[in-house]
Amino acid sequence: MALERLRDAAEIVSTVWQRALLDAVVSPRRFRQAAPDFWRASAMLFHPEISSLPLSQVPASEDHIQMLSSGWPLGGMPPQDLYALLRVVKWIKPRKIFEIGTFKGITTTHLALNSEAEVYTLDVPREMAANLSGYSPGDLELLQPREAIGETYRPFNKNGQIQQLFGDSRLFDYQPYLGFMDLVLVDGCHIYDGVLSDSQKAFDLLGKRGAVMWHDFANLRAVTRAVRTLGRKWPIYHIEGTFLALHVRGVMPGDEQRRNLHTPSEIPVGMSSGDDR
Repeated sequence: MALERLRDAAEIVSTVWQRALLDAVVSPRRFRQAAPDFWRASAMLFHPEISSLPLSQVPASEDHIQMLSSGWPLGGMPPQDLYALLRVVKWIKPRKIFEIGTFKGITTTHLALNSEAEVYTLDVPREMAANLSGYSPGDLELLQPREAIGETYRPFNKNGQIQQLFGDSRLFDYQPYLGFMDLVLVDGCHIYDGVLSDSQKAFDLLGKRGAVMWHDFANLRAVTRAVRTLGRKWPIYHIEGTFLALHVRGVMPGDEQRRNLHTPSEIPVGMSSGDDR
């Protein structure tokens, strides 16, 4: 089965890159436009250090997943990624969630609607942003004024389930939250060093059991490179068909379906700071 999938993937990638090389010679302008898509097609299938995980292997829940008809706005998760994220949420049933990267708050809204967790979400307002070296024009465009951050979740936050935090994720004081989170979503800074820094904090935020997830794996080069670097040290899985990567620490409480997930039954803990909490 694995050999057949590998052969199919190799054939697809070979075809994609043959077309890419042809365009590079015959139509350089079209190649420049299509190159990012060629790269994503390759990265989605081949990612050394990161194992593949079919979404069907994430244990299903009897609870229905709620999704708003928000489309796919700039800076938001594609619907298939959002669904996969929420399937993990339904599986692990987190009590506390920390999201690095709020933006408009669409993902934040869905995290709250699909769990009973306290949701902490962190973003840096445009007026507080500093040290933007390495940011792409696209990343700079995602910087929002304070009043625009989280605007989507506000009508759904009457009970205060979502707590908005402001600050640069690389400099923010995480001390009150360390070791208490059941799920951490890394979806903020998209530069390599920033992703590594946010990931370090994510591992520190996680308790003895829970999950860290990254968005934009196999979508953005710097994020993909950073997650692959982390994958040399910790078991990380790419959820097939999405731009999500997943690390699971320990066994989820009350989860009889854990054996259905093709990951080790006891995954070694991540950063040492959370080991004895």
